Amino acid sequence: MKKHRLVSILGFAISPVLLYFAFRGVQFNKLFTTLKGADIRFAFIPITCIALCAVLCAYRWSKVVGPEVRFRDTFIALLSGLFVNNVLPARIGEVARGYVIAKRRGISFTYALTTVFVDRVFDLVGLLIITFVFLPKHALPPAVSKAIYMLLGLLLVCTTLIIILSRRSLACKVADKLDSLQKPFCSQLGRRVLEIQENLCRISSPLNIVFYILTAVVIWLSMSAALYFTMLMLGVKIDFLVVPFVCALLNMGLTIPSSPGYVGVYQWLLVNLLAIFSVPNYQALAVSIVFQATWYVPYCIVGAVFLAKEHLKLQDIQKIDQNSD
Repeated sequence: MKKHRLVSILGFAISPVLLYFAFRGVQFNKLFTTLKGADIRFAFIPITCIALCAVLCAYRWSKVVGPEVRFRDTFIALLSGLFVNNVLPARIGEVARGYVIAKRRGISFTYALTTVFVDRVFDLVGLLIITFVFLPKHALPPAVSKAIYMLLGLLLVCTTLIIILSRRSLACKVADKLDSLQKPFCSQLGRRVLEIQENLCRISSPLNIVFYILTAVVIWLSMSAALYFTMLMLGVKIDFLVVPFVCALLNMGLTIPSSPGYVGVYQWLLVNLLAIFSVPNYQALAVSIVFQATWYVPYCIVGAVFLAKEHLKLQDIQKIDQNSD
């Protein structure tokens, strides 16, 4: 069974289970009251913050890809990929991003896909930094504390990988070692290492790396502001300084396999994360529904328009993903 099929099946199995646990014990009359009482004066702020996130993501990626690629190209490819992630299983939106940018600029699809990976690494580093900067001072549940220590290890691993793979000699040694194993997967991974090194070598200036990481931090702070104003809109009172922590863990938790659009996983994560700060489950669930809609709907509308303009169909994206396995 191919990887993308396994991820799809697992995602469709996990989503309804987590959705059940998210809704379990919720007083639906209070949930509907919270949703009906939303203050629409705050509605435009989360959408504006999310739009800013998309603009900054596309701008940073354009710098990662290289001077021959314009912001317009990466913006179209980014929104196309987000749309694909929202409507197709197996998280193949990253493949769609790479394909659209390669098609628009006439660059290698493999190279384009590598830039997507490098760009996502900076996103992850930004999330990890926010997690530790905004780590709550009061005691966290043991499971969350253990997860934080694991994330600290992940941050060190990511930083080490960036340093190692930005050095040609080290990257070549890693690639040669993988190739010596004489297995197709390892050989392909070795080629990926060299491709990543080419990207990192071009952007490995300390100032560039600091810029990309700081941009990632600003992006996630903007997303945190969107979450905060969504909570204000629904009458949920919470200290803003804990919101970036919640937002960071939420987005890292979305690596859990799920159905398209993160349905179920999104609700379960937010309900449990906000419970740490004594937010009732009906309010947390209302926040998850409204907040998810603030990015899901715009991404789907704009992404669908861009894909149509690129003359791409969802079936084409699935075939590209299958061929890249």
